Amino acid sequence: MQQDDYLIPRRLDDPPTFFFWDADIAVVMIIFLLLGALLGWALVGGVLGFLLARGLDRIKADGGQGVIPRFLYWYTPSEWWLKARAPSHVREYIG
Repeated sequence: MQQDDYLIPRRLDDPPTFFFWDADIAVVMIIFLLLGALLGWALVGGVLGFLLARGLDRIKADGGQGVIPRFLYWYTPSEWWLKARAPSHVREYIG
């Protein structure tokens, strides 16, 4: 039997990518590039988007996958964007 009849993906759990960035980081780059183009400063928007995307990529690499939601949970007044969150002082739940 020949082994090359079908393809088995090697990385099933990889996040979606756009070129060499994760999709969420590429969105930051694209948004700033588009905003810069709309305002007539496409080069400035592209450079700013690249720098912010690169910084976000480094933050995610240092802190793990959920570093940004954890930061938003602890350091922002999130009553208006996350209504169903548990209070941060509660450590154990019964039931």
